[in-house]
Amino acid sequence: MAFEPFTDFVTSKDELEELAGEPLPQILAKEIHELDEICQDFIAKSPMCVLATANPGGYVDLSPRGDPPGFVSVISPTLVALPDRPGNKRMDTFHNLLDDARVGLLFLVPSRGETLRIRGHARLCRDKTLLEKMAVNGREPKLALLVHIDTAFMHCPKCIMRSRLWQPEKWEDSSDLVDMNSAMVKHAHIQMKPEEWFDHLLKKGEIDLY
Repeated sequence: MAFEPFTDFVTSKDELEELAGEPLPQILAKEIHELDEICQDFIAKSPMCVLATANPGGYVDLSPRGDPPGFVSVISPTLVALPDRPGNKRMDTFHNLLDDARVGLLFLVPSRGETLRIRGHARLCRDKTLLEKMAVNGREPKLALLVHIDTAFMHCPKCIMRSRLWQPEKWEDSSDLVDMNSAMVKHAHIQMKPEEWFDHLLKKGEIDLY
């Protein structure tokens, strides 16, 4: 694997700790093994989380999940459920889970700097009672992801502060970026114009949110 022209790499934990320093004991102690009221309230206000899994080759896959705040149901202090809404049908995350049940979750709340990080083990569930509770506009998800909590902790807000993520007045102009349809046409070598591809997706029902 080539990383030229760079050569000065950190190759040991001792080197890393010498560079970064040691965390305060309280930083290590903040990791808990079930969701307390603080964590549960955060999840209830979160419209977005990022779900991490790994494939058999060890490559990590990150999948964003979003819905109205509270879309992730806290079943108990050690169990949460995520609905699976219509997507691109690749199911990379779920294929990974069938081989390796370990997952990571990162919850965000608009305007808040802190995030909530969770590690756990997950199962794909088709329980009818659970899916009925997750219906939106009368449409139930076909699957729910049940995550058993192993550890959870609140992450400091420095990265959100530095990125100015929730400050629209600080955002760079992104109008020059191409849209998803243009990217798809190019990357997948689709012999259509972007607007034709979008019309094709509409007719196939691939744009439905629920």
